[in-house]
Amino acid sequence: MEKRIAAIGVAALAAVLCGCATLKAEDVRVYTPAQLKQGEYEPVARLWVETWRPKIWVPTYSSPGDGIAALQDKAAALGANGLINVDCYGNRGLFSLGSESFTCYGKAIKVP
Repeated sequence: MEKRIAAIGVAALAAVLCGCATLKAEDVRVYTPAQLKQGEYEPVARLWVETWRPKIWVPTYSSPGDGIAALQDKAAALGANGLINVDCYGNRGLFSLGSESFTCYGKAIKVP
């Protein structure tokens, strides 16, 4: 009986890992808040704000497009197929050496 339960567990884990591996960044759609109502999607994670890292360092990008692409990569890695509440803002920080960089954030979601 224990072997059967272990085999089912391994099969379930393999199915989950295969499902996550097939999702690519280009499969992650960016939604505006007007396109989806709360309850029409399942939240996965708020990207770049839920960890300890923003207290020390926040990733920056050379353009909003690069930042959104990085958010899509991270969302796909988490198994999400969408992003909502995405925003990027310019930042001329102390270490930017005169060039503008962008900080982007958003919420990774699963849309049925």
